[in-house]
Amino acid sequence: MMLLKIDVNKWFSWLKLGIKDPSTASAVEVLLQIGVICLIAFLFTFFLRKGLTRLIGGMVRRTKTTWDDVFFEEHVFQKIFNLIPPIFIDFAFKIVYGKWDHIELFHRFIVGWILVVAGFVIVAVLDSINRIYESYPISKDRPIKVFVQVIKIFVVSAIIITIVSEFIGESPRNLLVGLGAFAAVLMLIFKDAILGFVAGVQLLANQMVRIGDWIVMPSNNANGTVLEINLYTVKVQNWDMTITTIPTYQLVSNSFTNWRGMEESAGRRIMRYINIDMHSVHFLSDEEIDILRKSEVLKGYIEDMLPKLNEQNKGKADVLDERRLTNLGVFRQYAVRKLEANTNLNMDMTYMVRQLQPGPTGIPLEIYCFSRIQEWVAYEKVQADIFDHLLAVIPYFHLRIFQYPETFKAS
Repeated sequence: MMLLKIDVNKWFSWLKLGIKDPSTASAVEVLLQIGVICLIAFLFTFFLRKGLTRLIGGMVRRTKTTWDDVFFEEHVFQKIFNLIPPIFIDFAFKIVYGKWDHIELFHRFIVGWILVVAGFVIVAVLDSINRIYESYPISKDRPIKVFVQVIKIFVVSAIIITIVSEFIGESPRNLLVGLGAFAAVLMLIFKDAILGFVAGVQLLANQMVRIGDWIVMPSNNANGTVLEINLYTVKVQNWDMTITTIPTYQLVSNSFTNWRGMEESAGRRIMRYINIDMHSVHFLSDEEIDILRKSEVLKGYIEDMLPKLNEQNKGKADVLDERRLTNLGVFRQYAVRKLEANTNLNMDMTYMVRQLQPGPTGIPLEIYCFSRIQEWVAYEKVQADIFDHLLAVIPYFHLRIFQYPETFKAS
């Protein structure tokens, strides 16, 4: 029995239009009734949502917790209200047209509508959960965005399969069995998603990359801080403030450098060398020793070494048989003691001044130590101060720094 009766002929006669075909008049009457029901549903939802949204917003602002603010900002409550129109229309239409021949088809459209709206609600809830989780420090070590995106894909896929099965009148299980024949096609379509998911699980499980890590990946021109890790890509902000996007699976299949170990350690490595001209290396004369032993840095070393050398050189008349101090050896000891006196360096970690393999550019004298300061600009200052001083004092040891001769001289 129709509870919402509309006389189509009366309405169209008022509009000076006549409909003589009964079937046409009946169809138009049904459309008009559907329109009226939809209008009532949307108007009811509009005013209800407007009032309740304002009420919920006031309650959210008064609470001390932050999770409800996130849900409100992600419009979760507002999207839930979108479920009212299809439910109201379906309920009203069953009452008005309970025995209509096409009521089942109309109901399927309503079910599809409800599922789509429910999907938007679930996606909004997942985004809210991810935002709440990211507000905690643990999110930098173990982000869940990859898993949230996988759940979204699963939800969307389930909704699509359910809607299709609803319209074709088949069970979702039968539809999934039929889709097995298209597995190869689906693998091609979702290749990046599958690779990204597997790579994301590996990255998180092995803690290969975290948000905030400094990574270097030359193959992708990435050298900076990780901003985001999601299902498909990892975003890296380079030091020139550009953004590099790397496919997630490439971080598993290709090599990259993660500087997290340095940042978590107690120092940042300094490893740089000075090329010494080999022709300037010689035994120290007594006059040179007297000058160098005046230094508070070298005084203890020289006074400790001279008796040992005199004892070892007893009975040796040839300079080739004697063991003597060299300007390069004393300079190495001077550099070590200057490192030990530098409060910006971490002496609990490895430090040394060593010679590398001599070559066409002289003898590389390497300074190896760790700075307590890791921040880039301050670290570079610590490193520069060390080498500024060593380069300035080298002439006092009668050593020369190797450098290529000038090709052109100023006139």
